[in-house]
Amino acid sequence: MTAAAIASAYLLDLATGLAPRINATEAHPVRFIGRFISAEETFFRRAIPNLFLGGALLFGLTAGSVLFVCVVAEKAAFALHPAAGFLMDVTLVYFSISPETLAREGMKIYGLLKAGDDAGARRTLSMIVGRDTEKMPTGEAIRACVETLAENGVDGMISPLFFAAIGGGPLAMTYRAVNTLDSMVGHRDERYEWFGKVSARLDDAANFIPARISIVIITAASFILRLDAKGAFFLGLRDRLKHPSPNSAHPEAAFAGALGVGLGGANYYGGIRDEKPRLGDGPPPSDVETIPKAAGLLRMTALLTCVLFTAASFYL
Repeated sequence: MTAAAIASAYLLDLATGLAPRINATEAHPVRFIGRFISAEETFFRRAIPNLFLGGALLFGLTAGSVLFVCVVAEKAAFALHPAAGFLMDVTLVYFSISPETLAREGMKIYGLLKAGDDAGARRTLSMIVGRDTEKMPTGEAIRACVETLAENGVDGMISPLFFAAIGGGPLAMTYRAVNTLDSMVGHRDERYEWFGKVSARLDDAANFIPARISIVIITAASFILRLDAKGAFFLGLRDRLKHPSPNSAHPEAAFAGALGVGLGGANYYGGIRDEKPRLGDGPPPSDVETIPKAAGLLRMTALLTCVLFTAASFYL
């Protein structure tokens, strides 16, 4: 049943294109999770003076609540009818993944850059990256887009399906809650250094295995697409630990090797310069045609991920 749910969720994301529209509405489950986290943060900051403890309780309540609600919903659906239970599982997995959404956003940015609408491209880019984009040069916008396609291939496909293969839709959505916690409170700044520490560390733990699997999957995808599979594998292994995050450099370095470009460098967050290590041996991507290559690599990576975890779910 889980194998069919994984395959169905992937095909639904690929074929329908609903995710971009649903993400823009209040109906997407991640929106509810985000509002829940915001309300919890307000409560725990007032109720628990110890920031580390308050953040730990925030994590436990969020992840536990999402898992509980999803398990109850799925069991209730199965009690109603096996087909209803299957559809619930598909729905949960579907809302936990976003490869086609991300690829389409990347191609939208590509189209705007090709049309000479750099301002529109920067506005669209700002919706999928956390860095400052308002005054970003075209070359930096291309690099930011490629890096986001690479890194979020793990967050948006490999990790959710890894957990779906283990525990079905409920565990996939719980992973999405953990990832949302990290994006909202897992920051290294004065406000969140201690409050978000548990969320950041446990998100790192959740992505640890999927990030390492990503190098192999991206290498296989590169081979199929006739990109530099050798570069994807060996540069992925060489540069995988260069990033301050224990996981981010794995897919980014593999993408850099596959595409023959160099990623990393100076980014700005709230006007503050953040220098990231260089990944890969090539020059920074300056050709806008790198974006469709990266989007294609993401799509093939997503397909191979679906095949891998659909098969793996029979044994997990």
